[in-house]
Amino acid sequence: MVPDEDRRTYPRAEIRWPVTIESARGTIEANLRNLGVGGAYIHCEETADPGERISLTIRPPEASAFKIIAEVIWAGKVLALGMGVRFVEISDEDRQFISDTVSKLLNDTNLQ
Repeated sequence: MVPDEDRRTYPRAEIRWPVTIESARGTIEANLRNLGVGGAYIHCEETADPGERISLTIRPPEASAFKIIAEVIWAGKVLALGMGVRFVEISDEDRQFISDTVSKLLNDTNLQ
C-alpha cells in the first residue's frame, strides 16, 4: 500500500490552527494538524462519516477566518484520531492563501 503522503497531489505543512466543523452530527471544535491546497488532517475526538460533506471554518492565527466545504475521506480513532478531508468548495482567494502559507512553512522548515 502507498503511504498517504505519496498519493497526495499537493504538499502539506504541519500547522496548529483551530477549526470549527459543521456536520450532520452538529458542531465540532477541533484543530488542523496539517494543511495543503487540496485537503487537511483534522485532529478531533468526534468525527463525521467518510463521504460526508462538512463545512469548515478555519481560523489562522494572523488572518481572517474563512470557510471551506470538504468531503471526509477517512475518519479514525485508532491509528490517527480525527479525519482526513478533501476540499471540494474553496474560493480562489482562500486557495491562494493556503498555497502561500504552505509554501512559506515548507520553505522555513527546509532552511532549518
